[in-house]
Amino acid sequence: MKQIQIKLSYQGGDADLHRLDMYDASVSLHGFARAIAITTHALLNDGDVKRKGNRATGAKIYVSPPQKGSYEQVLTLIVENPIAASVVAAAFWDILKWTWSKTLDLVYEPETPTVKKLGERAEPFISDIEEVLESALEEAHRPIKNNPEITITVSRPRVGDVINMNSETLKSVSIRTENQILAGIEGNVTKYNILSGIGRFYEDKKGHTVSFKLPDKATEQMRKRVTWSMHHAQGGEGEGKVEFHARKVVSAKGILKRYLVEKVLIKQNANKKKQADA
Repeated sequence: MKQIQIKLSYQGGDADLHRLDMYDASVSLHGFARAIAITTHALLNDGDVKRKGNRATGAKIYVSPPQKGSYEQVLTLIVENPIAASVVAAAFWDILKWTWSKTLDLVYEPETPTVKKLGERAEPFISDIEEVLESALEEAHRPIKNNPEITITVSRPRVGDVINMNSETLKSVSIRTENQILAGIEGNVTKYNILSGIGRFYEDKKGHTVSFKLPDKATEQMRKRVTWSMHHAQGGEGEGKVEFHARKVVSAKGILKRYLVEKVLIKQNANKKKQADA
């Protein structure tokens, strides 16, 4: 059994008077509990992304009475069957900082071998867990939503700050889906999880990868075209190209979070087309 303490420090507004609105505080704690459970479950269960329920398999989360300070709350995570007692704490803080930073549009890359392996998987682990963490971390920001002067710091006792949350990070998890369906989104699928329908897509026009998600009721043909693109992308220049028709999911900052794909079309290899026309 391994105990890990997580300190939440609220500052600014009513927090400086050692109090928070009761509803805002309860929603915030609920959001943190969900986010920690999702993150811990993934760490202890080989990257499995928990989409339902608020508990982590293999761990429990407890809350202690508020501490002295502007407004501080200490959570205790008890890992019942740790990977290894000597490394679970470092891996926990590493996966928390990596996945939460990604969701909040902050920069951080994993450092521990355990967490690095999750990033090297064929399935798009980070895109998958980011989608699930968005709503939990939006809840965690609840006091900031009602008072932008408030900030929240997630820290590791006796070590230091891990994540700083404010009105700007709130914008990263305040998302909306645009109604317009865009065509001409061309490129190659690089990663895809057949169970969640979430993947990564190298978009030619942007010159980098973006996340995408197929609808829950995606046709077998859509799924096959996505896997076809992923398998043929390494076959040569122009191979495995597909075109998405999709809606954008964007943050309050206007940053693209993912494409919600409505249609997948196979694009003919330009080189082969030239040869066929010759």
